[in-house]
Amino acid sequence: MRRQSAFTLIELLVVIAIIALLMAILMPALSRVKKQAQTVACQANLHQWALIWHMYTDDNNGYFPRVHLSWRDVVEKYHQGERDMTMCPTATKLYTDGAVPPFGAWEQTWGGGQLDYDQRPFASSYGINQYVYNTSKVTGGRQLDELWRTPNVKQASQVLFFGDCAIVGATPLVNDQPPEYDGDCASVWGSGGSVNEMRRFCMNRHNGYMNGLFLDWSTRKVGVKELWTLKWHLKFYTSGPWTKAGGVQPEDWPSWIRRFKDY
Repeated sequence: MRRQSAFTLIELLVVIAIIALLMAILMPALSRVKKQAQTVACQANLHQWALIWHMYTDDNNGYFPRVHLSWRDVVEKYHQGERDMTMCPTATKLYTDGAVPPFGAWEQTWGGGQLDYDQRPFASSYGINQYVYNTSKVTGGRQLDELWRTPNVKQASQVLFFGDCAIVGATPLVNDQPPEYDGDCASVWGSGGSVNEMRRFCMNRHNGYMNGLFLDWSTRKVGVKELWTLKWHLKFYTSGPWTKAGGVQPEDWPSWIRRFKDY
């Protein structure tokens, strides 16, 4: 009578060890692929928002809206509540559900407005550069002649106006300090009452980058240190103290951000 062959305990342990080794090799690669896919999906969302904002400005004589509590209020009729396109795929959990920056999303709990498919207020993990507004009043030391008001400007490819953001929007200043730690994005008040609203956009959601939409309707990754080199408003000095041209040194940055690319 023939005996049935079977794995020995040693052979089984060898197979398990090989599988564990392969998993250890493959998991980092799979994680990188997942993060790359999330970055691409986020950029696809911003391409859709480019179409929405383009339609809005076309319908309003080429101008952006006046100041509102939320940019959502003025583009509501162009956007019918598709939750996926309002969220960066790395930041879909709401702050009201326990999320924290940079991997969290804000919820519009003020001013009423349309509810989404799960009967919650509008939510997003994107924000707007509030210097694009076509308004007659500014605060916090900002000036009316700093406002873009329209996308039809010469430096459109250097003006980030929409993208990954801790809250609904911000008005960065050239001297704004970087976040003290990864996720210190919603805390904007500095010493002496200074405002550091650049922190709202300085989001490490994509391995040293955030995703941004520019006034020429293009979308790309933006280095977290590169933010200080962009043309946020008409008078923004792009060689300020937090740029290589302005003399910043690697050790000047908070420790969490030093490893990322300099600009």
